[in-house]
Amino acid sequence: MKQASFNLQKLLSRCVGFLLMITGLHVYAGNLTASVDRDTLGLEETFTLTLRYDEQINANPDYELLQKDFDILNTQSGTQMSIINGNMEASTEWKIALAPKRIGTLLIPSFTIDGAISDAIEMTIEGKSKSPKNPDNNVTVEIETSKDTGYVQEQIIATLRLYTTVGLNGIDLQPLQVKDALVVQLDEKQYQTKINGRPGAVVETRYAIFPQQSGELIIPSVLYQVSVNSGQRDLWDRFYGNSQNNILRLRTDEQRINVLPAPGSVAPGEWLPASQVSLSEHWSESIDSLKIGEPVTRSITIKTEGLTASQIHPLQLDPVDGLTFYNDQAQNDDQKSASGVTGSRIETIAIVPTKAGHFTLPEIKVNWWDTQSNSMRTATLPAVNLTVGLGDMSQLPAAPADESESVTSVDLNTDLSSVQAQPLVVQEKTPLWLYATNLLTLLAAVFFALRFWQNKRELAAIYATDRDEKNTFNQTENEAWNNFKRKLAEKELIGLRKALIGWGQAYWKNASITSLQAIAAQAQETTLTEELRKLDEAIFSNHTAAPDMEVLLQLLANLRRSKQKKTASNNELQPLYKA
Repeated sequence: MKQASFNLQKLLSRCVGFLLMITGLHVYAGNLTASVDRDTLGLEETFTLTLRYDEQINANPDYELLQKDFDILNTQSGTQMSIINGNMEASTEWKIALAPKRIGTLLIPSFTIDGAISDAIEMTIEGKSKSPKNPDNNVTVEIETSKDTGYVQEQIIATLRLYTTVGLNGIDLQPLQVKDALVVQLDEKQYQTKINGRPGAVVETRYAIFPQQSGELIIPSVLYQVSVNSGQRDLWDRFYGNSQNNILRLRTDEQRINVLPAPGSVAPGEWLPASQVSLSEHWSESIDSLKIGEPVTRSITIKTEGLTASQIHPLQLDPVDGLTFYNDQAQNDDQKSASGVTGSRIETIAIVPTKAGHFTLPEIKVNWWDTQSNSMRTATLPAVNLTVGLGDMSQLPAAPADESESVTSVDLNTDLSSVQAQPLVVQEKTPLWLYATNLLTLLAAVFFALRFWQNKRELAAIYATDRDEKNTFNQTENEAWNNFKRKLAEKELIGLRKALIGWGQAYWKNASITSLQAIAAQAQETTLTEELRKLDEAIFSNHTAAPDMEVLLQLLANLRRSKQKKTASNNELQPLYKA
């Protein structure tokens, strides 16, 4: 039935495609995204706009609306190729160096390429550009933190800047190391500005710092070693290179941050200081028609803005009677941007139904601390309802005996005198649209008739396969046992599990045995139950523990011998006379 449902879905999707084809609709366009390296800057500073189209294309963006509020200093474009899971993917990227024309809130307009539209970006242009504290020096450095007070494990952004009005041949920055804190470098960028009326440049390096203890956090001074070009060269001619130079050693000021402990009302396992937390899930297949013994994979993603993936706590999922959970190793991912770290933890769970019926996976809640409002919030994933059916169509409950014999009576009105005569309307001319409609209807009818005939053949093949499977199911216990031993020798775990379930059905003459847990329940032997559990874990999770094949074979062989001895003793002839 699952295959029949899949074929019906496939038929419907093809019908939709056919209707879209005859109506001439264009339903696909690539994805176009726009981003900037910073969205707040001074009037005399520059920034970079990046446009990315997720296909290879020869078209170019239209910059006419962009030039209303920005000067275009430079443009570059290129194509990137990558291979992901064996599939080659290409993307086209444009980088545009821009300078604002006026102070205020400016809008980078949406761009359109081959039907795809990017989002507009709002820019804040301030009256003054960032300037060093001592503008009289040709080269100066400074450090700036996003806050002076924060909570333990909360993200604090530290920005180091080097200002120069002379040409430089090299910059060597000492790595930032902070005691009792995790330090992640976010990015490094360069842009032009004016310093004390003179053309200058800024090299900006940004870090995310996560304090691990409450108290005073000290960000030490950081050493810059700069090679200054002593020749008479243009500032932008050689920003880096080799020339006769002087070496400058410059240090930033030490910074002190007051780190607060987590509020006492928050449980230790619920402390997640972030600016945003969200939950999402993905299923490996449709959960509308699950079957006993057939696994389905659920992936739950916890995404946090302002935390690394390693700081996210594992989910605690409540057990559900009738469902067996196998947790895979979680996957962690950190994305870095100018605004900080976005951490993601993906937990993958293989779910194996052991009973038929309706089940509810409880709602998932993750409590977290909002660092923007300084309050506790909760991210929620709604409860999920699962319906599990039997794996064999022959196990479906039979219809009542008298159901096919029930007849619904309908009273028919045969008195023609009660029918009022209607005036006859003659259509003198058939409109053109009616011909077009009839033609489309005819084409659709032919298409559906062909698909019905094709699906009828496919369903017949499915039912034939079901009959073959039922014949296999009715194999003798000896045949099933020999098949199990062959799979055991091949050491192919999935085939071994299937053969073991087939043997269990034949051994106990019980078609409802569709899982290893059901075999363990029938055998009621502790060691065998443990080996069957190891086999399931080896298949449905990444656990390296596997069952001992020799032990498994010996246990099952003992089980068969015990039943054979019992049967033989029951079949022995009783003596004619009692002693």
